[in-house]
Amino acid sequence: MGIFDLLFIACFLGTLGYGGAIAVLALRRRWLAVRRHGLRLASAWGVYFVVLLAVGALSPQRILAPDQFLQYDDWCIGVKKTAFADALDEVRPQAGNRFAIVTLQIRSTARRVRQRAPAGSLVYLLDEAEARYDVSAPAQAAFEKTAGLQPELTTQLDPGGSLETTRVFEVPRAAPALFLAHRHGTGFPFPGLFIIGESARGPKVIRLAWP
Repeated sequence: MGIFDLLFIACFLGTLGYGGAIAVLALRRRWLAVRRHGLRLASAWGVYFVVLLAVGALSPQRILAPDQFLQYDDWCIGVKKTAFADALDEVRPQAGNRFAIVTLQIRSTARRVRQRAPAGSLVYLLDEAEARYDVSAPAQAAFEKTAGLQPELTTQLDPGGSLETTRVFEVPRAAPALFLAHRHGTGFPFPGLFIIGESARGPKVIRLAWP
C-alpha cells in the first residue's frame, strides 16, 4: 500500500467524521455553521480532485519490464515466457494473425494468510495502439486439449505459494510490441479511480519479450 493509498483512506475517513459533524450541526439547525463547514469540505475535495486530474493527465502509461510483476497487495502476476504458433491442433487464426501463448506466473508474498485474485479477474493483451486482445476461446481450448486444463487466476495460494498458468491470444502477426494487462476483479473503478497516481492514463502493463 503506497502513500497515496494512505492519503485517500485518511481523506475518506476524515470526510466521514467531518460530514458527521456537519450533520449534527444541521440537526441543531445551525445553518450558517453548516454552510461554512460544508464549503470547507467541498474546497478540500476540490483541491484533491484538481491534483488527481493533473497527475492523471501528466502521467504516462506505466510499462513494466518483462521480468517485473503487477502487484496487488500480496497477490502478484507476471509473465514467465511468451511463444507464438500459427495453429493449435486444428484451430487456425485469421489471415495476418497468429496465436500468442503466454505463460503466467502467479505468486503470493503473504506470510500468514492465503491469497487469491477476486472473482472476475482476467488478463488481456494490448498493442502499441492500445487495441485490446482477449483470450481466444477456441485457441485456449485447443491448447488445453494437449497441455491440460489451466489453473484459474482465482486459484487460492498458500502463504508464499505460486503457480503457473497459460493463456492464448490471437494477435496481429505484424504487431511489433505487445503488453499484458490485468483486470483485478470486476473492474469496478472504486477506489482506484480516486487514488492519486492510480488514475493515470491506461492500465499498468508488462511488456512481453520473445526471441
